Amino acid sequence: MKDNFAEQIISSVQQTNTEAVWSQTDLFSTLYRGEPESVIDAASGLFINAYDPTTHMVGEFTFSKGCPGDTAGDNFLTDQPTRPNQTNNVKNGNFRVDCKYAFYTFGQGRYMPEIEHIVNLAEKMGLKPKSIHYATVLTGTANQLFAYFEAALAYAHENLAHYIIEATVSVNSPSLKENAHV
Repeated sequence: MKDNFAEQIISSVQQTNTEAVWSQTDLFSTLYRGEPESVIDAASGLFINAYDPTTHMVGEFTFSKGCPGDTAGDNFLTDQPTRPNQTNNVKNGNFRVDCKYAFYTFGQGRYMPEIEHIVNLAEKMGLKPKSIHYATVLTGTANQLFAYFEAALAYAHENLAHYIIEATVSVNSPSLKENAHV
């Protein structure tokens, strides 16, 4: 954590290219709407741009589809995703991250196979999923994690009418050092 965390956040918001997404920043968050690939590109750009190797940082992410009434930014739903942050993300996203996430699907009688598919996808992508109460923990690089989110969203977008991924992503946690002996 830093004393100048506001500068770190504002700088990251300003550095992230949002030409492919609808964007709104308020008191609580920055919201992106658009094609799933473009949203992941912007979200990963925001996180990677905020990264500092000497700072413990946590990002909260919600990815969803199917929430009725949300029409702001519909003009970015073009079926033509772009990734204007991709070069920067690939170049600068090779640092370790830890993530706690949960995947929810709605309107499905049989939701467990969908959750299993999403978790198994993380295993295939080298993120070492570990089950905890009501969530899954993943460990890898920022690039691996956001590539996984993109793949998970691609699957969910094609196969499910309504879903949500809630994720907490952490870097440089002092808890890792404190719990190294455990």
